[in-house]
Amino acid sequence: MANLNDIKLSGQDILKKQFKSKVKGYDPDEVDAYLDEVISDYTTFQQIIEDLYGQIGTLQRQLMDEKQKAKKTVETEEEKVKTYMPTHRRSAPVKFAEDADDTQGEISTNMAIIQRISTLERKVYNLEQHVYGLKH
Repeated sequence: MANLNDIKLSGQDILKKQFKSKVKGYDPDEVDAYLDEVISDYTTFQQIIEDLYGQIGTLQRQLMDEKQKAKKTVETEEEKVKTYMPTHRRSAPVKFAEDADDTQGEISTNMAIIQRISTLERKVYNLEQHVYGLKH
């Protein structure tokens, strides 16, 4: 790949170049006019290169900022996730006739856990889509 250090001539080098005159040589005015065009092109190319390097720097900063935002979003989402911890353990097996209310409470707790897991899975999926650029 080409490197800026590989450029041998600058606009000033071309401008200052002096050629020897010979009897049957090129018209010096025509050569000077052509070299003026070459100098103009070199100057334009140099400006384009500098502008592109500036754009690269800006885009790299934006990329770093977006990565930091994504990292903070992941950390925030992790803070929001709470783990369910049962408050008590059942020591005896369930008796359907006597403990019907306890069984109903356990079923509703299990449903709440399943709903929470489903919600968290959706959030993780959406976050992955956002982080990896699949969703705008």
